[in-house]
Amino acid sequence: MKKIVMGVVVVLLLTGHPAFAAIQYDFFQSSRGDGEQGSSDFNARAVIDGQRSRVEFVGGNTYPPGTYVISTDGARRLLFVDPTQKIYTEVDTIGIASAIGTSNISITNLLSSVTKLDDTKVIAGIPSDHYRLTITYDITVTYRSMPLKQSVRTTIDKWTTVRFGDASDMAFSNSVQTGNAQIDELIAAETTKIKGFPLRQTVQVITVNNATQKTNSKLVLPTTRTKSRETTVTAISETKTDDTLFRVPAGYAKNNYTEQVTKSQTQVLSSTTSTQ
Repeated sequence: MKKIVMGVVVVLLLTGHPAFAAIQYDFFQSSRGDGEQGSSDFNARAVIDGQRSRVEFVGGNTYPPGTYVISTDGARRLLFVDPTQKIYTEVDTIGIASAIGTSNISITNLLSSVTKLDDTKVIAGIPSDHYRLTITYDITVTYRSMPLKQSVRTTIDKWTTVRFGDASDMAFSNSVQTGNAQIDELIAAETTKIKGFPLRQTVQVITVNNATQKTNSKLVLPTTRTKSRETTVTAISETKTDDTLFRVPAGYAKNNYTEQVTKSQTQVLSSTTSTQ
């Protein structure tokens, strides 16, 4: 389940909708976290053509090479395809978003700011502008009648280009809503304030646990946790596509999958809102 959730996040964060032509790009992503959060790395190739997308995992320790994710409706429905077993798994991202929206999550004290920096870079042969987005907020998740409150500081650095249209890394965020106004406001703050296609992106999320540690409890909660992720495009160009790229091959069996969002509300929300 954790890999499916991570895959949902990868597609939501790395697929945009170019205004004029299909594009293909290769990228590398690495993620790091404290303690049990561990690390992951992968190389992938993405093809984006309007509402259609395909992300194929080429290497790394996250998915078997050759596994890919396709969508034909702006990532509202994702199909995870495993050619080695000839199976695919369907994930309804709107259903996941709705489940998060109806959960016991509250966002307060949301503040955000964007700064354009001077250190432009040439990435994959394309000049890019550097923007820094800083977001702070408090999140409270009620678990078994006990409110768990944390303070979060997210710093996102993006090097973007408008060469491929005004495509953000989550251009469809306005159409996939959780229904929770506070969560949707947070997602909008992260996904709409920086325009252009991200050629490089770094994300750091620092979470501070505000709960008071009980002296008689054997459960020791870390005061601060840090997660980071870096994504870099290594090659990008316009391309031509055909329908077979976005279809599950004939004869593949559907693998039943039930997303238990309520078991990982905090993880999913943190992943979704750390564009990541």
